[in-house]
Amino acid sequence: MQKKCSHCGGDMEVVLRNVVYRKRVKICNVPVHICVDECCAHSQVVDVVKDDLKDLMDELGQNPERQAIEFEEVSELSNLLVLIANEGDSTVREALEERVNELLDLFLLAQSLGDEKWMLELRHRLTKIMV
Repeated sequence: MQKKCSHCGGDMEVVLRNVVYRKRVKICNVPVHICVDECCAHSQVVDVVKDDLKDLMDELGQNPERQAIEFEEVSELSNLLVLIANEGDSTVREALEERVNELLDLFLLAQSLGDEKWMLELRHRLTKIMV
């Protein structure tokens, strides 16, 4: 996820930030590219999660109620980054394997319950991180 800043050409790093939507909804742990140049400090949402963030905002509507949302419950990339941040000694590969196993276990449970909607959601989540 290396990226160059579109404003100054400097390197950008990925951090988890809070995004406020319509001054009422705090969306926590959104992966954002931040320019490391102190004079620039340009930021932008990581491309991979833009669609998830847009879908969430569409779902919230134009006049959402005041709330806080954990973005890692919506975005698999955000979920992995939070796992890695919380498990300082874990590698990306270990965190990815752990999350895939969790989702597969949930898929088996959904399948045993015959919950097609849940299975579809889990399949969608798995494809997001297996690409």
